Amino acid sequence: MSLLVVQIIVAALLIILILLQKSNSDSLSGIGGSGGLKSLVSSKASSNILSRITMILIAIFMLNCLVLAILSRHASEALKSELQKIEQQQNPTSDSAAPASNAATTPTSPQQPSVPSVE
Repeated sequence: MSLLVVQIIVAALLIILILLQKSNSDSLSGIGGSGGLKSLVSSKASSNILSRITMILIAIFMLNCLVLAILSRHASEALKSELQKIEQQQNPTSDSAAPASNAATTPTSPQQPSVPSVE
């Protein structure tokens, strides 16, 4: 399973767990009648269980973010080096010819104007 898919699943689970932890009637804990999760286990035990699962999922989410960032960085560096190789293969003389053409067009000493002056 791809790390990106894991990231999406963990994010969705985090959203659900955070909504379940609220005790207001506007959260998901109010779904299912009067008790919600409280009818299965005590309120203290359910909050401990949900808090622990949430903390574990947060740790997984953060580690997965770091791994995805590192992999993305390495992929972009590899892509950049590959593009530079292709560019050098297509234009092998462009790097060495550019300074030579600049040196030929840049005057090294002041020259006389080509238009004669009227005296």
